[in-house]
Amino acid sequence: MINKTIQEVAAYLNAPCIQDEDDLRIHGVCIDSREVRPESLYIPILGQRVDGHSFVDSVRKAGCKASLWQKDHKPYPEDMALVLVEDTTQALQQLAKAYLQSLSCKVIAVTGSNGKTSCKDMLYSIFSQETKTQKTQGNRNNEIGLPLTILDFDADIEVAILEMGMENKGEIEFLCAIAPPDISVITTIGSAHMENLGGKKQIAQAKLEILENLKPNGLFLYDKTSPEIDECLQEMQIDPSKKIVSFGCGGDVILTSDIVTKEDHIEFTCSCLDQKVILHSLGAIQASNALPCIYIGLYCGLKQESILYGLQHLTMTKMRMQLVKANGYMILDDSYKSNPESAKAAIDALESLPVSFRIACLADMLDLGPTGKDLHLQIGEYASIKNVDVLYGYGPLTKFTVEGFQGKEKAWFETKEEMIEALRKYKDQDCAILIKGSRAMAMDKVVSALKGE
Repeated sequence: MINKTIQEVAAYLNAPCIQDEDDLRIHGVCIDSREVRPESLYIPILGQRVDGHSFVDSVRKAGCKASLWQKDHKPYPEDMALVLVEDTTQALQQLAKAYLQSLSCKVIAVTGSNGKTSCKDMLYSIFSQETKTQKTQGNRNNEIGLPLTILDFDADIEVAILEMGMENKGEIEFLCAIAPPDISVITTIGSAHMENLGGKKQIAQAKLEILENLKPNGLFLYDKTSPEIDECLQEMQIDPSKKIVSFGCGGDVILTSDIVTKEDHIEFTCSCLDQKVILHSLGAIQASNALPCIYIGLYCGLKQESILYGLQHLTMTKMRMQLVKANGYMILDDSYKSNPESAKAAIDALESLPVSFRIACLADMLDLGPTGKDLHLQIGEYASIKNVDVLYGYGPLTKFTVEGFQGKEKAWFETKEEMIEALRKYKDQDCAILIKGSRAMAMDKVVSALKGE
């Protein structure tokens, strides 16, 4: 993580520093007063509900000796070195940009409606076999999280893998201004954020800011099965020095075999490797997510053996297509978020599992706009033709999912607790239970309950 003197921090920000001690060094930054360490640089963020400046007393009690500070927040706290700035959020972003520029690392940026976290995890596992690699932790992929991720990078980092999230146009461009990528990936274009942007083409246009802001001579990869990207590319003026590669059906990098599903992994071959890939994850969508990662690894000169080993020994971020066996249940935990495309991919993964009985526990998919009712109904219909035996729903929109399902058993529940109780009868059975819903639906609580936590 960042390890600089407070004067170097001030120089990065072109800002005055007061009350500083000679050679005072900061090691890492922190925006949460509850997590600050004596060596941290505290950055008080002025949020909609909470002003980080108001917690300075607890920060000082923790032994922290340095902070960014908005000039208009007087009186200034004593006994701390303060770098005075106009806006602490902007200063955080400026500091991250300057720090990244001081590092000698390749930046790989990943965005997409679905699969960006999986793609990030795969890239990290591949590159870590040969290089000092660091990645976005958790979901720190926005205007606050991305700068914090960068400031966690070590000085000797060689490859930085950054996840970039968005909800509106201009947000990817903003993140790329902080961290201009050498390589960028769009995994998919889906229905997420339809409510904000209006349609898939508009979503593609917003995602393609990651290409527009790619460094000259950079590499860009995109999902060929998202036709909106091809449509937008034809309308764009693109720097000819940038290399563009498509992956997936009809693309430059493709699967060359059927996907074979084992108990905890999938196997396949692809056009850019001459050996079988064993991927420690489940679902056809994960094979698709692996394609750009394999290509990027080869493009950057990694050994084929390193790429294969990284994918076989992959550790995925929790709540993303994670197969969990605990307390007598086999759970396919994909509870972090949901939209129509990822819900279908999760149902596909459920269908592929070698079990006698399959149960889908689904909650609302949010931010779909006026099409939400029909899209939920379609998920129920999709599950009906995918060997799902039981469908349980939670949330007002999922009533339509249950309505569309024509399997052996279905039920809609007003509470997660009712759903959990209904699942108890499947303990110690030869079945798999998919848990999925938008983040706000907190379906991870169902997973925790079944695990006995």
